Amino acid sequence: MNASWPTNPIDRIEPGPPVTTADLVAAAIGYAAAGIAVLPLHTPGADGACSCRAGKACGSPGKHPRVRRGLHDASRQPEAIRAWWARWPHANIGLITGTVLDVCDIDTSSGLHIVLDLLDVIRPPGPLIRTGSGWHLWYAASDLASRVTIAPGVDWRGRGGLVVAPPSLHHSGTRYTFQQPWQHADLPVCPPQLRALILPAPPPVSAPAVPIADLDRYVQAALDGEADRVRRAPRPVISGGRRISGGGRNDALNRAAFRLGQLAAYTPMDEAAVRRELTEAALSAGLSRAEIQRTLSSGWRAGLRHPRRLDTRQNAVARRVRKVPVQTWPGPHS
Repeated sequence: MNASWPTNPIDRIEPGPPVTTADLVAAAIGYAAAGIAVLPLHTPGADGACSCRAGKACGSPGKHPRVRRGLHDASRQPEAIRAWWARWPHANIGLITGTVLDVCDIDTSSGLHIVLDLLDVIRPPGPLIRTGSGWHLWYAASDLASRVTIAPGVDWRGRGGLVVAPPSLHHSGTRYTFQQPWQHADLPVCPPQLRALILPAPPPVSAPAVPIADLDRYVQAALDGEADRVRRAPRPVISGGRRISGGGRNDALNRAAFRLGQLAAYTPMDEAAVRRELTEAALSAGLSRAEIQRTLSSGWRAGLRHPRRLDTRQNAVARRVRKVPVQTWPGPHS
C-alpha cells in the first residue's frame, strides 16, 4: 500500500473564495474549448437535497442533467453554455466522457489505494479531482465503455458516461477541486493494468467440477460467509415506478469475489467451486447470469493482485489441505 498517500487529501486544502456564476461559466467554457461537451446539472442545496423534483429523495443529488434530453443536449458552444447558466446560475457542470477524456471514478479511500497499488504509483500521472467523497482520475479517451465496480469502490466513466467537474458543488457541501491541475495539456493514456480491469471478461472456459469438500475448513467458512452476504444484500428500492435506490447486490458480489481472490493468492482454493457458490447466491439475490459473470471475474482478478496473507495458525491448516491448482478466471489479461 502507498502509505505516503494522505488518508484524506482534501483536509490539506484551504477553503477558497465563494464560487460565483461567472466562475462556473468560465470553467464550463474552458472545458468546451478543450473539446469536451458540457451540460448543466442539478444543484444540491444547503441541506443536501437536489434541486430536481425528487428533492431529498433524489438518489444522485447534483449529478444529473437539467436539460430535457440529457447527454444528447451537451454542447461545446459558448453561447449555449452562457444561456444555460443565465437560466440556472448555480448549476453544476457535467462533462461527457468517451470523446476527449475518460475518468476513473473512485468513491472510497480503500478504492484509491487499490488503484494506486495497481498502478504502482504514489500519485497518478494526470489531473486528480477531489470530489465530496472520493476522487476522479482523468485519462485520455479510449474505446472503453463505462463500467461500474471494476474494483470495490471504483467505477469507469468512458463512452456514454457523465462526470461532475470542478468547481461544482457536492451534496456534502464541499466543492469539486483539482488537486493535480489540468493545463489543457495531453491527458495520460489509460495504463494497461487498469484497462485490463475495465474490459469485460469473455465467457468462462468450462472446468472440471471439484467437490466443495476439497476446500479447507477456513476457506469454506470464508466462502459461506461471503455467499450469505451476497444473498442478504439489499435490493433496489422502487417507488412510484422510479428506482430511487440502487441496492447493493452487485457491490456485495464484487466484494465477495475480491476478498476470496485475495485469499486464493496464498491459499489453495478451487475457484470453480467458489464461482458455483457465489453464482447461486447472486442468482437467488436476483442478479442476471451475464452481470454475475462480469462482476465475479472483475472482483477475483483484482483480489489476486492484492493478496491477503493468513495468520500462522490459518496457514498451518491450509498446508494440510490437498492443493488444488489455482487458475485465474478468464480475463483480458489471460
